[in-house]
Amino acid sequence: MEQRGITMCRSDGALTYHVWILESTEDWVHLYGEPLIDSDKKILSNEDTWPNSSCIESSNYATCYNPHTGNQLFLFETEVPKSTLVRACILSGRTLSKLESDHFVLQVRYLLLQQAIERHWQENDAWLEGLHSLTSMLELNELLHNIMHNALIAIPAVDRGFLMLYDAETQKLVPKASIGMGPSIYDFKTNLGEGVGGKVFQDGVGHIYNTEQAFEAISNIQANNMKSLMASMENTEANPHLMAMAVPVRMNKDKLGVMIVHQINKKKKLTNDDLRRLQGFADQAAIAITNARLFSDLRKTNEYLVKRNHIHEVFTKLSLKDSDLIMVAKTVEQMINLPVSLFDMTKNEWYPHYTPLSRRLMDTNLPKKWENCVEPLTVTTNETFVHLYPIVNDGVPIGYFVVDLHRSLRPLDTVVLEQGSALVALKMVNTYSMTDMYYKQCYEFFNELLQYREPNLLASKSRDFGLSPDKPLFVTVLQLSGKAQVVKKRETHQRMLIAALLKELGSLEYLLFGFHDKVTIIMNATTESLQEVLIKKLEKVVKLWTNKDAPILRGGIGRLYSGLEHVARSSEEANKSLAYLLSRETPGIISYESIGINRLFLNQQTEDIDQFIQEVFAPLQSPKAQSSDLELTLRTYIAANRSISDTAERLHIHQNTLYHRIRKIEEALAVDLNDSNVWLKLLLAYHLSETY
Repeated sequence: MEQRGITMCRSDGALTYHVWILESTEDWVHLYGEPLIDSDKKILSNEDTWPNSSCIESSNYATCYNPHTGNQLFLFETEVPKSTLVRACILSGRTLSKLESDHFVLQVRYLLLQQAIERHWQENDAWLEGLHSLTSMLELNELLHNIMHNALIAIPAVDRGFLMLYDAETQKLVPKASIGMGPSIYDFKTNLGEGVGGKVFQDGVGHIYNTEQAFEAISNIQANNMKSLMASMENTEANPHLMAMAVPVRMNKDKLGVMIVHQINKKKKLTNDDLRRLQGFADQAAIAITNARLFSDLRKTNEYLVKRNHIHEVFTKLSLKDSDLIMVAKTVEQMINLPVSLFDMTKNEWYPHYTPLSRRLMDTNLPKKWENCVEPLTVTTNETFVHLYPIVNDGVPIGYFVVDLHRSLRPLDTVVLEQGSALVALKMVNTYSMTDMYYKQCYEFFNELLQYREPNLLASKSRDFGLSPDKPLFVTVLQLSGKAQVVKKRETHQRMLIAALLKELGSLEYLLFGFHDKVTIIMNATTESLQEVLIKKLEKVVKLWTNKDAPILRGGIGRLYSGLEHVARSSEEANKSLAYLLSRETPGIISYESIGINRLFLNQQTEDIDQFIQEVFAPLQSPKAQSSDLELTLRTYIAANRSISDTAERLHIHQNTLYHRIRKIEEALAVDLNDSNVWLKLLLAYHLSETY
């Protein structure tokens, strides 16, 4: 037989003896870890002659010699590793002496202690390697692989394993690192409660599974997952004694995943110490995962800040170059890589002017829907899925970016829109400031025209403001009213109105300016027919405005005069015409000529007019008069221009009945309807009651 084992000194020379021990697996193994050969198995097969209490020769061990096999059998207890009962067998061929037995037991104890120390250092090295990995690398997959590798070194009883992390999006446990497993393990993605890993993750408690428990735990695994698991665990059919151990991977109260190890080829019993070791490596993995995620978040945040800073620099350069709105819109489009158009609400203008996107949106009611909204919004219009990002000035929307959504917006896309809208708002506000300054100059010049003190100077100035002093002119005054609005909102609507007027009037000769809630226009018109053309243009703007969800628009138009000295007169007429519409609470626009006889009452108090109407019709409003419909009859008679037949037809009564009622009306009013003065009074009262 090949000489293997411990060398012992004897009087007849140095001889080598075979030594085996019986480990916790209840299987004989060679002390040096060498595999048993058939002759070894035959020698060790007879265990009937194990030492018992009658064989004890020392307080440290018990021993007996088996003459049938030539084996000396020993039974003793060691403290390292933990109190372990050791059974050792040596093929001695004779009974060993007390000294030889003591020496043999001492040597076995020493070798076991040496092996325990080596395992201890291996475990320490594995721990240190794991801790070193935590600080030496931040690539998560590689880090988790190292931790699994070190776990298998520190726990010699297992020979393969893998680590799974919880994916919140799919709500599954997904393998991230494996040792000794086939590549199909990465297809093994389980639900919570599914298999060993799913149950341990769900319960949050580590567990050791014997063969029966392991197969029971994996009985609920889905067929596709079972196929992937079995394919990854080679040689399991040859050794059905599967044991497993699993622990949760958690950071404080947060469960991150589960670590699973298997015992396939090894036979050493898994202990609670092994479970604690595995939990320690799982805790390392939790720290690694947390650190890696923190680093990833930090890196993403840093990249985000770098890109955000780049975006800011791009728009700062555009601002310094005083780029126009078209350039700003194109820059936004390039940076988010989606079709973008810019809409100026105050001018009803798109930038760029004729892109495929702006052409699709020009005829939509998008501005009406959006003009009061200051928050981003995603809508569908004309079968186009678009994102609207507002451009706001002092809480009031003045425009917006429209993005054609071929994909969802990313966080940096929103930053681009935010920076772009800030630049556009600044440019538009600067334009407003310059426009307001110009309007102030126009208003001051208009007041000079009203006073008309220096004709030659005013004639020269009028040319500077786009007017021809030698051509006839008329004044139009438009007013936005009817809704309680903040000043900024009113200014926005006024700018929208002015933009519509400028677009309609084009390159004609006129002076236009806004002041408070009014827009004043002085227009040149060489003939009355040209004035009518201009009035129709104004009426077109007013008509379109009435369709908007905006303040009520009313306007008055003065008559056409030659000479700047008549600006004041035309302006007064325009304001009287406007007052006429205000008194009637009627929207629209009216010229002074169209008011007719009502000019006589423009300066009358409403209370005086009401009192006059009441005095005329009061006698016809008594109960007796009302029973005969006398007031209705008189009003119908006046409206029918005193026609008996028309009046009777409108009232659906006989003409004789009408004659009878007319006599009653005359009696009630104590008048003669054939008296021209009486008839004028009644006609005027009727007109005023219908008008005011």
